[in-house]
Amino acid sequence: MELQTRLVFIDTSAYEMKRLQFGHYALARLEQMVAERKIHLLITDVVRSEIESHLKKFATEAVRHLNQFKKDASFLRVADEATGGGLFPAVTLDAVLGEATRKFRALVDNGLTETISVAAVSPNQIFDDYFSGAPPFHREAKKSEFPDAFSLAAVDALARARMHKVYVVSGDRDMEAVAAANNNFLYLSGIDELLDLVNRNDAELAELSTFADSVLEQLRVDILATARKQIEEAEFSVSSDEGIDPEVEDIKIMSLEIATLQLIDVSRDGATYDAEFSVGLNATHGFTDYTHANYDREDRVYYGVEHSTHLYSHGELYKATLEIGFTDGLRKNAEIIGLDFEEGIFDLDLDSARHIREIFPNYGQ
Repeated sequence: MELQTRLVFIDTSAYEMKRLQFGHYALARLEQMVAERKIHLLITDVVRSEIESHLKKFATEAVRHLNQFKKDASFLRVADEATGGGLFPAVTLDAVLGEATRKFRALVDNGLTETISVAAVSPNQIFDDYFSGAPPFHREAKKSEFPDAFSLAAVDALARARMHKVYVVSGDRDMEAVAAANNNFLYLSGIDELLDLVNRNDAELAELSTFADSVLEQLRVDILATARKQIEEAEFSVSSDEGIDPEVEDIKIMSLEIATLQLIDVSRDGATYDAEFSVGLNATHGFTDYTHANYDREDRVYYGVEHSTHLYSHGELYKATLEIGFTDGLRKNAEIIGLDFEEGIFDLDLDSARHIREIFPNYGQ
């Protein structure tokens, strides 16, 4: 696909898809592209305020989870040699939020990223779209789309004034609908797609991009083997909208393929991809049902608890950052530098899984 403009607007949802990890992985490469003037990044004051608010929320949750882990796993303090130490650092919310905010501002306050104010947007225009049900107000929960509507109107006004198209990068399908109805907008579903597009249209990198893709194909079998090993050794948890919480007793990988690849960085010595692996798993889940159980207050024990074990087939997508090397641009030096999955604990979605059979029931205490 040919690059059609260097004007780029990225909304809050796209940054959140990268977990607001400014200065790291794809967002580090984005910052580099802005500095090298390979793209002209736009941000509205609305998006900026949203991100700074969300950074606080992310930092608060992360520090809370860390403190809970430190409490639950405090016994590991006796095993510094086994764990490598460093599991219990003193981390404060202010320090985490301060660093995260500085990294975000390094992207938006670099003298190159352009901030657009929504102050000039006519509220009448936005309310007309709201009452007529025009995108992004064409679905339920329409009131939540007001920030996006103001941002897109401000970006549209800039595009018209400069007579340029703008890439609108968003994981929000409502924004996709707006882009489809506006000739000034070109929709991309995520930052990885943007980076891949720019890399492959950069005259200096085009040949390297093709070479990197060929080296990746050379390493494909080893990449899949590495991914399989990491997944087999990982911890799993089950999610369900029904609130069901079975134990994962065993998993077996039935299939593993690379579903998508986006080239986010490339050089003479290596390349980095954001990858998505399609994984088919058979998982054994243990269920405990207290519906018909009786509690003996004297013995403080339940009787009549029903236990059962079931086999399910899962189809999951797991995201990872893949780094390959080819020092001096030589194919003989091809190697996997790193494969890092986003998930610390891999999720198994019970709602979308297929029940194969009950292995055995076990009734009793």
